[in-house]
Amino acid sequence: MKIKGFSWVGVGVQALEPAVAFFTEVLGLEVLAGDGKSVAILSVADGQLLEIFGPGSRGQKLTSPPAIAFEVEDVAAAKQELLSHDVELIGDIGSWNGFEWLYFRGPEGRIFLVKQTPPAGWEKHA
Repeated sequence: MKIKGFSWVGVGVQALEPAVAFFTEVLGLEVLAGDGKSVAILSVADGQLLEIFGPGSRGQKLTSPPAIAFEVEDVAAAKQELLSHDVELIGDIGSWNGFEWLYFRGPEGRIFLVKQTPPAGWEKHA
């Protein structure tokens, strides 16, 4: 598999609103999508996303501590390569609005992901 760079960092928090306020007001990031209650997706730089998972969201436990996603061209192909190296997968391939991802356990039990990001303009449909 060819890693194209970092595409996403997920951060699980106990309180969404103060976390979003920190990243927007202190660090100047822009909210691209979210529900205002349990999840927010912020733009860090071109093609890089920070997703904050609050209480009750499906990703909170998987991203506490933060999880980093490696951008790949094909998540299904990356899955097969991970399996060929006996890497422990966590769940199956997930998808939302053209994104695809797969969690896996790396060194020292740390959780990482491979992720495929849709073309520019995805946030207009979120």
